[in-house]
Amino acid sequence: MKKIISRFFIFTVTTLLFLASVTAASACYFSSYQPEVPEALRK
Repeated sequence: MKKIISRFFIFTVTTLLFLASVTAASACYFSSYQPEVPEALRK
């Protein structure tokens, strides 16, 4: 029984770490986009 719980715990942690890294990578990609400021707004 302990072996099943241990494998389930390892699987859960691995899945959550994967989801966290995917989410962080996509958030960093979109936040790095900085469009050019129009000249009318620079004044």
